[in-house]
Amino acid sequence: MGAGVAVSADHVLTAHYLVLGASRVEIVGLDGRTRDVKRIALDHESGLALLTSGRSDLEPARLAAGRELQPGDPVFLLTCTGEKERRGASGHVTFVGPFEAFWEYMLDRSIMTTMVNPGLAGGPLFDARAQVAGIVSLGLAAVGRFSLAIPIALFLERRERLESGEAPPRAERRAWLGFYPQASEDGIAVTGVVPGGPADTAGLQRGDLVVSVDGEAVLGLRQLYEAIWQSGPGEVIGMQVLRDESIHVVQVLAGDRYEFFQ
Repeated sequence: MGAGVAVSADHVLTAHYLVLGASRVEIVGLDGRTRDVKRIALDHESGLALLTSGRSDLEPARLAAGRELQPGDPVFLLTCTGEKERRGASGHVTFVGPFEAFWEYMLDRSIMTTMVNPGLAGGPLFDARAQVAGIVSLGLAAVGRFSLAIPIALFLERRERLESGEAPPRAERRAWLGFYPQASEDGIAVTGVVPGGPADTAGLQRGDLVVSVDGEAVLGLRQLYEAIWQSGPGEVIGMQVLRDESIHVVQVLAGDRYEFFQ
């Protein structure tokens, strides 16, 4: 279960991991009525998903356009804990900037806030004018940064494509390995792989310590992703990893996340 916000009479915006891999999705509106979803459009780069309702009877929220949120700005969120209970929280923006996560995901401008999300992820983050400024995605444990939101600007840039249900042109898609890297003082460790994904097929293993990508040393997640994303789906990426106190070269045939998660 997750939350979402109507951005038109028949479209609901939410966090993409809430519907990733789902075979069927339903929308339950504030009126308690259930609506079937006839199409799910995913955007793996931003982490957003747009659901197309089978009925055009939703009341859309206003979307913030123009000025982006800045540290210190007041914000509030609305979410739900189930089909009938709604909750909210208010706070301030503490940080607007880069964010990297362990599922091959990176934002140049994420929104961190002081709020603890009292319910499900995927709901709207509002600015002081009650306009949707972002989609609440994650709960964080960092001091003063309790919720992360995806800026609504990323949706506005992709809106036409998402509403059409189309994936990005293949030439614009990033290489995807299907692994879970975690950065620490000791380096970048592989904590798992997606079963049947490119890294799994190539033999990358849990516990491997990534040393370099195609001969380029990588010291953090941002540097790792930037190195991987120099290639596209269908290209071979050489991963140099430390395993059992020796260096191994794992040749990974990069996959296409849009095709894998159709």
